[in-house]
Amino acid sequence: MSECEGLLRARALEAYETIPSLDAHGELTRLILAEVALLTKKYRCVRRHDVPHIAELTGLLDVLWQEVEMAEARGDEAH
Repeated sequence: MSECEGLLRARALEAYETIPSLDAHGELTRLILAEVALLTKKYRCVRRHDVPHIAELTGLLDVLWQEVEMAEARGDEAH
């Protein structure tokens, strides 16, 4: 990752951190995640495209699903 990409990522993260809660934007957040998932699946299978962030996005989506599953498991234990 170049310094420019790192700086852009840091600025983007700072911007998103100013949002107090994504709960109010849940539906839009889910739509964005769905599009990201489709893009990662599409470009992971096409070797001729050099899209370096696909592996990172795929990893982040995997982490998100792990956290969702852990939260659901904790919720199931509470019932």
